[in-house]
Amino acid sequence: MIIINEHITEEEVIKLDSSFFFGLGVFETILINNSQPIMLKAHLDRLNQGLKLLNIDKYIDEKYTLLQINKLTGENYALKITVSDKNILFSKREIGYKAEDYERGFSLKVSKVRRNPSSPSTYIKSTNYLDNLLEKQRAKDEGFHEVLFLNGIDYITEGSMSNLFFIKDHKLHTPSIECGLLAGVLRSWIIDRYEVIQGQYTLDEIRKSDGIFLTNSLMGIMKVSDIEGIQVKTCPNIKKFQTDYRHFLEVNKK
Repeated sequence: MIIINEHITEEEVIKLDSSFFFGLGVFETILINNSQPIMLKAHLDRLNQGLKLLNIDKYIDEKYTLLQINKLTGENYALKITVSDKNILFSKREIGYKAEDYERGFSLKVSKVRRNPSSPSTYIKSTNYLDNLLEKQRAKDEGFHEVLFLNGIDYITEGSMSNLFFIKDHKLHTPSIECGLLAGVLRSWIIDRYEVIQGQYTLDEIRKSDGIFLTNSLMGIMKVSDIEGIQVKTCPNIKKFQTDYRHFLEVNKK
């Protein structure tokens, strides 16, 4: 089921515009947990900031979004909102992460494609997602779960669909936005609740850390098991962060 410009349909018929031809649009993927959209305001704030940057004359507010969500069926799913010049789409899909993923952790491949800190598109969730899709598929084809991007001066930035944190000497670190990354909603949630050092970090530094984890709104908090086959440590504090986030979800689904 999909909602296109407020109409429920099984047919994915959209109006052709610059998003279709050039990727000039934005989207958000939101966790629906027990029929409740998690961190909806933060997602819509980022969506609307992207629309403003792209000069798309639309504003998506919470009331409108909740009205569209109420048209969809199901209690637990991934909601995707896509907005372009002529279209507003609400679509849903299942969440693909399994319990065994969190037990095993994710294996990372380092991409040869570099993030560009000087590009405005780096900092918005646009419908031009080609680098992310191609590099993640290449990583999956080689047996990895996620890809890790560096910038042009060899500092860590982000995954194709995730932000990265690591622990060293009991301190929590994450690459700064200026390295060239999208500020994830769950990334911001962690920074707001814990003492997090933001900076510039090399691949060698995170490999020598006490533990690494990835975040995104659907996946939550996922530990990293290895980087290109080289095992990394697993810090017990990662389980604490996972427990805290699960508690947050329980509180916010009521």
